[in-house]
Amino acid sequence: MSATDEMREFVRENSDMLSRVLACGNDEARAYALALLANCDEVDSVEEVQEQLNRIKLESS
Repeated sequence: MSATDEMREFVRENSDMLSRVLACGNDEARAYALALLANCDEVDSVEEVQEQLNRIKLESS
């Protein structure tokens, strides 16, 4: 398995955690989460994270 494949798998399996990092993490943590999303080349994964991020925002308001 290549590093890119491993990254895609990580993003798919951890989209909820990435959403929470984007919503609540510090600048460095958000930067790492965004780097993973930007380099995974999976539109479905990015959209799933976006949907979860929207839910988190609704829960906190």
